Amino acid sequence: MIEIAGYKILRQLGRGGMATVYLAMQESVQREVALKVMSPSLLADPDFGERFLREARIAAKLHHRNVVGVHDVGRAGEYHYIAMEYLGGGAVLAKDGTPRPVSFSLRVTREIATALNYAHAKGFVHRDVKPDNILLREDGSAALTDFGIARASDSATHMTRTGTVIGTPHYMSPEQARGRALDGRADLYSLGILLHELLTGRVPFHADDSLAVGIMHITQPIPILPERLSALQPLLNRLLAKQPDERYQDGAAVADAIEQIELAIAHGQHPELVDSSTPLPRRAFADPDATRTVPATPQPGARHRAEPSLGRLDDIANSPMHRPPSSRAAASPGRGRRWIVATIIVIAIVVSALWFFQNRLRGLLPNTELNTLIARGDKALAEGKLVGDHNDSARELFQAARTLDPDNDAARAGLNKVGERLIEQARAALTRNDFSTAQADLDQANEVLGGGKDVEDLKSALHAAQSRNTASAGLLARGDAALAAGRLVGADSAAEAYQRVLDADMTNGLAINGLKKVAEAVAQQARDAIAAGDVDQANRLIAELAQLSPHHPAIPELRGAIARLHAGAEQALEDMLTRAEAQQRAGRIAGADGALALFQSALKSDPANARAKAGLARLAQTLIAQANAALDDDNSVPAGALLQQAAQAAPDSAALRKAQARLNDARERLEAARKKAQISPADQARLQQMLAAADQAMAAGNLILPPGDCAFDKYRAVLAIDADNAAAMAGLAKIPARAKELFEQAIRNGTPNKARAYIDAVSESDPGDAAVPSMRERLADVFLDQTQSFIAQKRRADAGRALDAARELNPNNPRLAALRAQWESMPAN
Repeated sequence: MIEIAGYKILRQLGRGGMATVYLAMQESVQREVALKVMSPSLLADPDFGERFLREARIAAKLHHRNVVGVHDVGRAGEYHYIAMEYLGGGAVLAKDGTPRPVSFSLRVTREIATALNYAHAKGFVHRDVKPDNILLREDGSAALTDFGIARASDSATHMTRTGTVIGTPHYMSPEQARGRALDGRADLYSLGILLHELLTGRVPFHADDSLAVGIMHITQPIPILPERLSALQPLLNRLLAKQPDERYQDGAAVADAIEQIELAIAHGQHPELVDSSTPLPRRAFADPDATRTVPATPQPGARHRAEPSLGRLDDIANSPMHRPPSSRAAASPGRGRRWIVATIIVIAIVVSALWFFQNRLRGLLPNTELNTLIARGDKALAEGKLVGDHNDSARELFQAARTLDPDNDAARAGLNKVGERLIEQARAALTRNDFSTAQADLDQANEVLGGGKDVEDLKSALHAAQSRNTASAGLLARGDAALAAGRLVGADSAAEAYQRVLDADMTNGLAINGLKKVAEAVAQQARDAIAAGDVDQANRLIAELAQLSPHHPAIPELRGAIARLHAGAEQALEDMLTRAEAQQRAGRIAGADGALALFQSALKSDPANARAKAGLARLAQTLIAQANAALDDDNSVPAGALLQQAAQAAPDSAALRKAQARLNDARERLEAARKKAQISPADQARLQQMLAAADQAMAAGNLILPPGDCAFDKYRAVLAIDADNAAAMAGLAKIPARAKELFEQAIRNGTPNKARAYIDAVSESDPGDAAVPSMRERLADVFLDQTQSFIAQKRRADAGRALDAARELNPNNPRLAALRAQWESMPAN
């Protein structure tokens, strides 16, 4: 195992053509990192070192939630390394090739689109967007990695053999497959391939070799999604458009389009796209009784008066102590005294009660001042005079009544009505965007009602509206500035700013008027393009105008002018083709007035013109024949110039590709001869030592591991110095056979994990070897036999590991399901 100071290697995560990635512990801060270590054998080729360091430099400049971060870059002895953020969320694609849920697919695509938009804004084109370069965090969010071949133009650095194209064929854009200059729109095409694979479980274009796949990207129609996913077809169509100008122009536009789809799904549209495992969003329904007044329920601890009662006066008068004495009692002096004492006691009780309940009894008397205040408050309430400072508003009058009688129910109810009316007024003002009035009414209501749910809800609504208004003001200012600067449509344009305002408030007059000004400006630009004879520009502007204002009165006028322009252009095209054919017969091919430029100009005016296509084909044949003649005479320089012209005339010609291959071989022979002539005797001795070490590694069975010390890396290190070294090429050619031999030994010896490493050796040294599938199937059966044995021995953990290995090697093995069921029924260890 390698050693790098400051890092503790935990285990290998993966291995690529130029580096191995390990899970490591950065000891200084005790955090897990993904440690990418370049193979030491590649140090002899400066191109590989440059690519490795370029990845570190680019990634270190990118700080984005959806880009894998870089912690450290360095060199320890012969090892170049990059310490990156470790993401433990698993692969973006399912291991068994099943489609991902729609919600997951859309979210991952949207997040990577934002990462690409950020990288493109920084001036970097990734050029290798594919599932292997997308990692998931544990929270499920996606992040983009591996900027090793990212840059705006890389013609000066070749990471593969001359004549090949850098990237991964299944995810290349048509322009990338043709080896043309790239911009960020090529990454968006690759993102579209990723979206298709997430949704369907497969790439749209597949063939036996990379050249065939590249041709399919260029010529095959855009794939059609299954019927259930048809709502996503327009999104895929724009991502996978063959021409970059027909795709989304930046990652932000892709993210916005996906966000609109996600919002539509969340609001119940496209139910066929809702994953069965994802709950539908709950909708809020208005309470039909929300306008009813609910009697207030006394709260615990509230103060309630409990008034004592005197009873009815006639009942007191008819009580036994107030009955007239009988003649017998009157005749008795003792009873007379008792009656006098009882009367005195009753009088004392009555007087005491009257004194004690004087306030209560006083309330039974008419209170003219209190009643007047309440009546005046009701009148002010009816007239809508809710608040004021002249002692004539409903609030002032009801509060004055409560000052006289704090427990008066009518005054309390009146104040509640004042608060409710103030809430209504504040809501109405908020609807009109009259925020100052709404705030004043809300403050008054808060004082009257002392808070409450209605007040808090209105506070939240007012705050949100004010925030939206502030955002709208900023957007309107941005729109006005963009309009003045001539940025009419597209990203960061006047139309985009005004439309965002209308999305929040469709009645905003300033935004509506701003869009009208944008439409008028676009119409004028279209008129100017027509006057200049630029039909393509005029058509593009008319399309933008139709999108901004479908019924704009200038559209018919502009389309009529385009039709008239076309009529004149047809005669000009005929004249141009006649002159091009004359130049071709005269042998004048190059130059601004040469046959090549004239045919290309004609084809630009009419892309389907058969006469121009035929002329270019004839030109290409002539140029290719001349280039082949030059190659026959070992003149690669003029041959290259001729083929460059032929590529302009017919870039997809099979004869051109064959001639280019001859040219590449000739150049490589010259370069190999030059390098070989420069190899010193000391280098020859070193090469012999390296070959001997490679042969020893081969004999020991170290075919592709450990990195740098295996036969594969050592033979490649020899070829990096001497590209034509026959012994190294022969050694590399022997690796598949040696791996198969060791595979059989491992199977016989019952060491399937070693056998698995030899399958990897065959795959890496000869990716197209037809024996690999059968080797994987055989090894899967060995692991399944192990699983069955471990189940019988009740070794659940070992059985689980063997079962996982078998499923990874051959997920379609018919024994998997039954053994899986047996394993799941085992008790946990």
